[in-house]
Amino acid sequence: MPGTSPIDRRADEIRRKAERIAVLIVSSDYPLVDIAIERSNLRDEAEELFPERMDIYDRIYESRFDRLIEQWRNEE
Repeated sequence: MPGTSPIDRRADEIRRKAERIAVLIVSSDYPLVDIAIERSNLRDEAEELFPERMDIYDRIYESRFDRLIEQWRNEE
């Protein structure tokens, strides 16, 4: 995208991957162990990019994933 910084593009990529994980939690039979791996990979990527902002990442994404699992996968 012209005019978009590399950091913005990487942040957009993290958002897209987080949305994919949310969809896997809510609308698939994807095993929770594999979702945990996806979450860990995404967290590692975010930490590499924004090490000083991981508290924000945890509050936004990890808490969202936890809520979705509790709401949609609590029977597992």
